[in-house]
Amino acid sequence: MRRKSAYMLAAAVLSAALLAGCGNNGGNAGNSGNAGNAGNSGSGSGNANANADAGSGNAAKQDVVTIKYVIPGTEPASWKEVRDAVNKKLLADGVNVQIDEQYIDWAAWDQKLNLMLSTGADFDMFQVMNDVVSLSNYIARGAVKDISAELNEYGSNIKTAISDDIFNAVTKDGKIYGIPANWMEPAVVDLFTSNDFLLKKYGIDSKVATPQEMLDAMAQLYDKAPAPKPQFPFTLSNVSATGMDFLHRTFDSFPFDVRDGIAMINNDGTVKDWVDTDEFKQESAFFRQAYEKKLINPDVLTLKQDQVQKEAGKMNWGFEMGTLANTQAALDKDLPGAKLGDFSLQEFNPEKGHYRFTNAKNLNVVAANSKHPDAVIQFLNWLYANQDNYDLFMYGIEGKTYKKTGDKSMEAILDPKTQASLIPNADWMIGNLNFIRVGDIVTATRKLYEPDKDAKNFISSGFFFDATPVKTELGNVKAVITSDIAPIYAGVVDYDGHIAQAQQKLKAAGVDKVIAEYQKQLDAYLAGAAK
Repeated sequence: MRRKSAYMLAAAVLSAALLAGCGNNGGNAGNSGNAGNAGNSGSGSGNANANADAGSGNAAKQDVVTIKYVIPGTEPASWKEVRDAVNKKLLADGVNVQIDEQYIDWAAWDQKLNLMLSTGADFDMFQVMNDVVSLSNYIARGAVKDISAELNEYGSNIKTAISDDIFNAVTKDGKIYGIPANWMEPAVVDLFTSNDFLLKKYGIDSKVATPQEMLDAMAQLYDKAPAPKPQFPFTLSNVSATGMDFLHRTFDSFPFDVRDGIAMINNDGTVKDWVDTDEFKQESAFFRQAYEKKLINPDVLTLKQDQVQKEAGKMNWGFEMGTLANTQAALDKDLPGAKLGDFSLQEFNPEKGHYRFTNAKNLNVVAANSKHPDAVIQFLNWLYANQDNYDLFMYGIEGKTYKKTGDKSMEAILDPKTQASLIPNADWMIGNLNFIRVGDIVTATRKLYEPDKDAKNFISSGFFFDATPVKTELGNVKAVITSDIAPIYAGVVDYDGHIAQAQQKLKAAGVDKVIAEYQKQLDAYLAGAAK
């Protein structure tokens, strides 16, 4: 669940063991102790005035209301007990709000959430993964509320915990559309993880400097390992969002960003049709070679997201985009003999530096049909008021669902029946670096929680696209991406034989209008940023 890269590549939501976009991201959500720490360990913690301010002074005058938070994943066994404890503390702290969560299985997330939004279902807050379905997409559909007024009235702790430059990424024309989950260092989105344990087991060098070296290493591993054969966990969600970030670094044109699977934002401020670039062609060639060598699942186009997550979580691969949240207990089960230090984060062309391409990979928004937007902000303001509130909601009941192992660290307690983590919520969905506790996770993943002082904000890191003027065209373009572009990019069909027809369909769908609107809005954003 991380790009939930950092990427979560998390996230783009690759596995229950992945944190990108997108953060990975998996499971309900990283309930395997994949919390982290690297922010200001003192911020908000032990603040004597924090709980007094959690309700912004107005809650006592209100009736108690219950808000429903809709998130992807499976309900943890501990949630109801933790929920009751959270709700009890909310009232004790003078916040007349109660919280409940509705879980949607990963395989049905997009479909069911879209149905709830289109039918006006009664719920208040939901998770947005910008590297899967962008905030701009939801705004164009009228699915989210502007929460500027509520944030100004009830959100003092939120504003303290989240900086203005991060809020800029969810602000359009002075309207604020979401609360970012400031849970990671965004500059690690274009890294990948190598399974050093498995590669070393078969005498293969895990250090790779080029995409071809990566392919060669994966091919060697495939040939040497027994069935089931190790394969690269490919997720289609990235095709319609950012592309495979780790490959972007290999081009002379880097840094650049890909949005909505179609808009390539270059460092000079120009926007191009991503599918019409040489970079897209070369990345497609990478996956075509992988597909032909059986290094990715032959059913990649039909695999459900939960199937990809399950396979990725088994650790039967040499390289994986993004980072891992696996605990030692998970490794003992899925990769016997492996230790937390047996994985490395790598990147192509490290001399090119690091960039933050988005300051709001994951965020939470108020549903357009919500009757209680003020209560949502009051709850989040309480959550970010202090360490105690954060610990209770995110990690649960100390001694029952987790153990504190240090000032900013913890250990997840496992369900004795299922060996699943009892931690109720996920930092990548709603967390904040000021309060995150690092769990017993793969050592290399800790880089997620270490601010990169040398990283630069990309020119569009605070920009988000309002698709309203071209919502019909963008919808049509997205349909072509699914039907024609995804098979090319995933390597299922060859580029040369299919790209012309795909580009014709994109033209007919209105891609030129979408790119022109992207350019118009980016120009306006950059002009405003220069003032």
